[in-house]
Amino acid sequence: MAKIFFKPDNLHLECEDGTRLIDFCDESPDVSLCFGCTEGSCGVCELTVLKGNENLSKVTEEEKEYLLKEDLENGMRLGCQLTIRKGEIELTWKKNRAK
Repeated sequence: MAKIFFKPDNLHLECEDGTRLIDFCDESPDVSLCFGCTEGSCGVCELTVLKGNENLSKVTEEEKEYLLKEDLENGMRLGCQLTIRKGEIELTWKKNRAK
């Protein structure tokens, strides 16, 4: 089981290894991370990986097209493109959106 800390919500949750982040958030009403197009082209689900980037799926082509190289290097990702592989992960995002 992977362990995810959703920093803006101050939530520590566990999920099964191999779970897509978007699916997990849809099933977790207390997580405030929002999603838009779900295809990696709108940026609504931009987040920053503070810990555990090695425990997530690799950067997708959609993320490479949408995000700047320096943003990717600083841990920014698109939540709709992420799969939780294993281990501990800490995520943050701008919490000025309503779910």
